[in-house]
Amino acid sequence: MFKTILVPIIKIFHLFLLVIVMMEIMGCEPVVGRDEITRISSPDFIVDAVLIRTNAGATTSFGFEIYIVRTGDIPTEADLLFRGDKMEGLKLRWVQSKLLTIQYEQGQIFHFSNFWSSRDIQYFKYEVEVLLIKKL
Repeated sequence: MFKTILVPIIKIFHLFLLVIVMMEIMGCEPVVGRDEITRISSPDFIVDAVLIRTNAGATTSFGFEIYIVRTGDIPTEADLLFRGDKMEGLKLRWVQSKLLTIQYEQGQIFHFSNFWSSRDIQYFKYEVEVLLIKKL
């Protein structure tokens, strides 16, 4: 009798385990929309500052990410400078080559780096300084 009860429980457990594994393989993560809002080339035209707006759905606010990439390249996580949420008045401006300002009025900042360089551009010798300015 004990074996009779145990067999259906084991089958259900295996089915449950299979569903979990399939969800993991298929990557059941929320789909985040990513729209490039602004791309501004540096004055020397070597790199671009790229502003991306993210959208994870109706129950979340827009997120914002800023990257520096070689002119024309697609941003990757390695190029991330800034990540924020609920941003207002967000603006990018090249003051000069190798000096970028990020200006905002208000928002929540989760990540910020005050410099950027890449092995692919002058083997880390081309370094961009990034200033974060809160406009009052």
